[in-house]
Amino acid sequence: MSQFKIENWIRRFNIHISDYSDRVDKVIQIVSFLVSFLLIGLICYYYGFNITPSLKETILSLIKAFSLFYVFKYLLSLLYSMKWKQFLRDTRTEAVILAFFLLQFVFVFLSQSILDYQPSELEIRNYTLFLYLYIFFIAILDLSKIVNYFTRFNISPPGMLLLSFFSLIIVGTILLSMPLMTTQPIHFVDALFTSTSSCCVTGLGVLDVSKDFTFRGQVVIMILMQLGGLSILSFASFFALFFSKSPKSVRSQYFVKDLLSANKTSETSAILRQIILATLIIEVTGMGLLFIYWQHNHFCTSTGQTLFYAAFHAISAYNNCGYTLWSDNFLNPLVSHAIFPQIVVMILILLGGIGFFVMADLFSPSAIRERRKKKWKKLRPSTIIVLRTTLFILVVGSLSFYFLEYHQSLSHKSNFTEKLVASIFQIVTGRTAGFNIVNMSLVTTPTLIITMLVMFIGASPGSTAGGIKTTTAFVIYKSVIATIRGKKHIEFRKKTIPFELVDKSYSIMFMSALVIFISVLAISIFEPTINFVNLLFECVSAFATCGLSTGCTSSFTDPTKIILVIVMFIGRVGTLTFAFALSKRVKDTNHIYPSTYFMVG
Repeated sequence: MSQFKIENWIRRFNIHISDYSDRVDKVIQIVSFLVSFLLIGLICYYYGFNITPSLKETILSLIKAFSLFYVFKYLLSLLYSMKWKQFLRDTRTEAVILAFFLLQFVFVFLSQSILDYQPSELEIRNYTLFLYLYIFFIAILDLSKIVNYFTRFNISPPGMLLLSFFSLIIVGTILLSMPLMTTQPIHFVDALFTSTSSCCVTGLGVLDVSKDFTFRGQVVIMILMQLGGLSILSFASFFALFFSKSPKSVRSQYFVKDLLSANKTSETSAILRQIILATLIIEVTGMGLLFIYWQHNHFCTSTGQTLFYAAFHAISAYNNCGYTLWSDNFLNPLVSHAIFPQIVVMILILLGGIGFFVMADLFSPSAIRERRKKKWKKLRPSTIIVLRTTLFILVVGSLSFYFLEYHQSLSHKSNFTEKLVASIFQIVTGRTAGFNIVNMSLVTTPTLIITMLVMFIGASPGSTAGGIKTTTAFVIYKSVIATIRGKKHIEFRKKTIPFELVDKSYSIMFMSALVIFISVLAISIFEPTINFVNLLFECVSAFATCGLSTGCTSSFTDPTKIILVIVMFIGRVGTLTFAFALSKRVKDTNHIYPSTYFMVG
């Protein structure tokens, strides 16, 4: 009887609150966005500006007070969910974090701490460390829900991608402009350039990351590289799909389906999870290998510094960025003659450059099981194309670099092994990463031209790399061969490559060449004293998001830096994506006009 009364009371309560649940949900969400924005602003102000101890205490008190809003929000959402068990099941991750947060909050009042780790360099107490991590995580959750609202405005996936990168660049610029992020005040244009280079995982620098930025600034750059490599949109969409089980996320699934070229909407959440998981596993493995080697060889002054160096360079390598914490890049004597970290970095660059879908086709347990079970099942054509073109570029490029630079930029290498590894490293990183183990200002003109071609082709689609992509170059090559042989169709492994791909490939190459041509023309007006080959090299490097430089980037004027910012942005999002986002799509018509022929060539 008592159980019946309880169930009856719950039923009446649910009926009573059902009229207000939608309105309450909207109000909570709006307030949550405002609180998240305010908290992040307070944290940025706390760490980005010189403030008095009393103001620090005030800010910390405000952060603690506002943080309790999330507990209230969760409990209120639970109350109005009407299906409590389902709500707790769907939000179990957030529930665990909240429980730990409350437990820590109670322990603080008892003058104790659950957390033992205290990074003195960050100058924060155990409680505030966890508090800030918690706030950041919750803010990301709130940010991911904004994706659901943007999809209502019928913004196309290319438009959303542009908007996400633009927003990330602006946020990064604001953060890097703060006084405590740099060792001395920097110009807004330099902050914008560094933020764009980090977000677009380019690695071109007008400032020295190791000298001009403090530890906090370096952490911001590392985060920007990570978010830019994953694409902030994929990052936010992942949280939206992973944590949101509501019908509102269905629209986001269709949106992300288009973005990832998935076959079904049900695949989007799984694909995004796998991308995040694969990224973390590869980066942590690379970081661990670098840490073990550098720690064993007493590379840094402390274990904490070694760990940070390992994390920074693992993230920079996998995301094909090319930023380092040494002023002379990999020319630093501590790494230029150490083959093991060079091999680790090369593997990270290659894995980041071949793309997630190729890695999944090669290494995922499900794909391997399917190939074992079905002997006729082979690798996807796109995977084979990526592997073949990558291998061809690496072999031909490395041998060319070795023979052309043997008595030039490789002359400081002591033996055959070092010269060969350096040649391979320079071509691997020259595709899109931007690390340099030789002095690029000493490289001969033929080698610079080969490097520019390698940069222009870049790596693979769906990766963290830039360039026109290996598949684009392959399709154009097959098209040229088919034209020479008088064939009407382009074939590969008993498959016909559709005209749409050929048309898209030529469009990508033409627009990419046009962007580089216009940028070289514009920059030559502002930089008349710079050698043409060096100028072309810088523009190709910026467009291909490579980051290699002949050493003239830091001497550029502000107009040139702005031009390169635009070039890096277009190169990161892709020429076709950029064009699609800015143009109005025209619906195809059913009628076709008569064909006409005229002389070309």
